[in-house]
Amino acid sequence: MLAKLCTVTHRIIYSSQASRPLSVGELEEILVDARAGNEARNVTGALVYVDGVFLQVLEGDKATLQRLMQSIAADTRHSSVTVFHEIDVERPLFSDWRMAYVGAKPEQMATWAGLEGTATIDAILQDIRREPQRTARVIEHILKTLTG
Repeated sequence: MLAKLCTVTHRIIYSSQASRPLSVGELEEILVDARAGNEARNVTGALVYVDGVFLQVLEGDKATLQRLMQSIAADTRHSSVTVFHEIDVERPLFSDWRMAYVGAKPEQMATWAGLEGTATIDAILQDIRREPQRTARVIEHILKTLTG
């Protein structure tokens, strides 16, 4: 677990589509790179990968996160980068992880968002974007998954 390094002031949650199916090894490479970069930037967060779609939570300094999002948007390993939640926060929720990882199935993500009848990850993300209050539920379930 990481010691609290600073007060986190901003949270961004975005989704994107992987450019192609990724192997376990490729996902591990992404996580190694993200963790090293986040350590250098004092950023924390979590990455969820579901059926070729990334959902990522990032926490850190607002200006740092905005620069990081520019870099993420330019990364050719994915496309359709869509920020759907951005907020100042009183305290970080993912301060123990430079970049936690959660592999999930669409059914799990639907349950997390309170959308049990929704079948595809794209439909789930559309519903979350339309109804931002679902974001808190998703974050809560990601944390529960990580902490057991």
